[in-house]
Amino acid sequence: MRPALRTAVAGMAVALMGAAFPPASAAERGVPQRIMSLNVCTDLLLLELTPRSRIASVTFLAPEAAQALFPGAAAGIPLNHGSAEDIVNVKPDLILDSGLSNPMIRRIARRMDAPVVEVKNADSFADIRDVVRQVGAAVGEVARAEALIARMDATLADLAAHPPPRRLRVVAWSGGSAVPGKGSLTDAIVTAAGAVNIAAQPGAAESTFGVEELLAAAPDALLYGGATLGRPSLLSDEGQHRAVRRLYAGRRIAYNDITHTCGVPQSADSARDLRRALAALPAREAAR
Repeated sequence: MRPALRTAVAGMAVALMGAAFPPASAAERGVPQRIMSLNVCTDLLLLELTPRSRIASVTFLAPEAAQALFPGAAAGIPLNHGSAEDIVNVKPDLILDSGLSNPMIRRIARRMDAPVVEVKNADSFADIRDVVRQVGAAVGEVARAEALIARMDATLADLAAHPPPRRLRVVAWSGGSAVPGKGSLTDAIVTAAGAVNIAAQPGAAESTFGVEELLAAAPDALLYGGATLGRPSLLSDEGQHRAVRRLYAGRRIAYNDITHTCGVPQSADSARDLRRALAALPAREAAR
């Protein structure tokens, strides 16, 4: 048989085989079709990575949490409260939960033949890469996971390539509450923004900052969680202390609690936003 004819025959055979054996659907390839999330952080990862048609349920916190990052993403998706009844009713073929998932939930999931993927908390951008890849692989969206990581890394690379002229000293403090120190996601965000988290410095008290400790540390700016769910929150009474209000008027910067709590790619955006907020501080306010 002439080479050209052999090539044509082979092509026809491949086409016929494709018609007889069409590409496997997502369900046939073992890709989960009814995914349930039992944690607000896994809610956000699931909403970012997976088509709505394959999301069976997210937690009751998801609509408001998602509103701060991608408005409307959770609209119309059934909600759960993490109960055994919810799992029985949803009949998921994959469950996403935190690394502290309830043993009872795992037992019920095993009885229903629903794998549970335990997603750890993220305390760094390396952790975020890990959890995004973990969830991406579990839900069958590896390419989408890599795209989100690439976008996050591009933001971080741009911040690193253009450092601020001066590294301002900051602390996440709302008044009398625990302050995130070394090894926290907030510390990673502050560092990526080009600032210094004074609660992560050697010898810093990583538990609480009272007014006296705060004034003695004299940071250039105060960060406080308050932009979660698109709504400002009230600072505590201590955070409204007269001396604090006087010395830090115009130098308190609200951040999105969600991106400082959950390991999502948008945590890099929070670092970029913090960089911009710090750069916008009046010169006389920044100088200490």
